[in-house]
Amino acid sequence: MEFSPEVLEVLSDTISVITSQDLILTREESSQIRYQHLSSIIDAMGEASTKYSPILEEHDTYDIGNAGVKRFEGVTLAYATISQKSSKGNLTSEYTLGIDYRAQANQYELSGGHDVDQDWIKEVRVNVSGKTRGKIVPRFQLHNWNQMDYQYMINDEVHSLVNVLSTECRNRGFDGMVLEGWYPGLLRDFIRNLGNELHKFSRELILVLSPRNSLTAAQYEDFSQFVDFFSVMTYDYSQQNTPGPNAPIRWVEDTIVSFTPTPIDRGKLLLGLNMYGVDFSNGQMEFIVGSTIIKKLKQHKPRMRWDKIFEEHRFQYQENGISHEVCPSSLDSIWLKITAQDYHSGRSVRD
Repeated sequence: MEFSPEVLEVLSDTISVITSQDLILTREESSQIRYQHLSSIIDAMGEASTKYSPILEEHDTYDIGNAGVKRFEGVTLAYATISQKSSKGNLTSEYTLGIDYRAQANQYELSGGHDVDQDWIKEVRVNVSGKTRGKIVPRFQLHNWNQMDYQYMINDEVHSLVNVLSTECRNRGFDGMVLEGWYPGLLRDFIRNLGNELHKFSRELILVLSPRNSLTAAQYEDFSQFVDFFSVMTYDYSQQNTPGPNAPIRWVEDTIVSFTPTPIDRGKLLLGLNMYGVDFSNGQMEFIVGSTIIKKLKQHKPRMRWDKIFEEHRFQYQENGISHEVCPSSLDSIWLKITAQDYHSGRSVRD
């Protein structure tokens, strides 16, 4: 797994900018405390960077000696694509996935098992002080399912699909699974049966949630009885016709509060962090990775702008007569979200 050096630096940092507080019950109180600490962060960092040159100078340098040391105290889920499976045990996360499964409707046949690499799994599962670091929880997607497929499964085939998924998990030696599909609120019986079956064999279930029309706070509390963690996709806020931020901070805060009105309920919540950027042009949007962002910075040398409302960077450039606006995932925005310990939640790192 290869994260950008800037991200590794943040994940490995030992500075705690949020001191121990009483439980924070409202967004207004949370924001007030967070902004108090934000001022100390800005003092320590100078200011949110508006220059591209430090990124070009430092993007490929990091502290290799501490790259495998986990500093963030909360639970962390790291999404890793197949091309990134080269971590050699240097994980800063507790959970990782490098295999994508897809469950086809009706037949319940799984695809993706050919990507299972047991040698890589052994490298990820390093032992630190008698504790396994790096649990393998592949993502299982309900792929190309329509409303009728969901209805058929809900009415007749809950136990069949539970058996297929749990058997694959046990036979492959996975530590659990990440389940991604639409309509989680309508799949309560299926998710409950799956969670209970996995728990029989000491496996864990992580459920992916969309910030939009997913679960109510009451449903979240109910699902917490049989779901170990919830990976919330607090990114991809803007759409192609409305260029803007990836994860504006107030929207992230509202999402957290919508699922868990009080911090005491947030131990199972994994706040999504995107490690990619978005390039907007001519009513279109393109997701771009770190290497592409570096290429654009070298080529166009733009001025980075820090949006104090959204707490994200952006920059503009012209190419072939077309105006582009890029919203990258920067060190400053990632830093603020990782160090927001007043939310009492874990993190879910998306490549």
